Amino acid sequence: MQKLDTFEFREKVENGTGLCLVDFSATWCGPCKMQAPILEELAGEVDYDIYTVDVDESNEIAAQYNINAVPSLLIFKDGVLKGNLIGFHPKENLKEEMAKFI
Repeated sequence: MQKLDTFEFREKVENGTGLCLVDFSATWCGPCKMQAPILEELAGEVDYDIYTVDVDESNEIAAQYNINAVPSLLIFKDGVLKGNLIGFHPKENLKEEMAKFI
């Protein structure tokens, strides 16, 4: 799982191709700390990219996508927002959600 700043987000997600999952999180967020190891594990099992964006460091992107709660998991395909999951999600739930776009 790769951490992205604003520039990298625009390059790899908005201008990217294929499917990706972006975790909007914060260092002070308890549920985000629970979600992170699940995303790391999932990243080793799937053929799409999983990224993380710190909302405090990249507040421009967070505001652009109306991130009001963390963790927020956004699903992008070919640079287009396709889905949004808010709060903690178990790995199987994430796999099912992502499978809808494969």
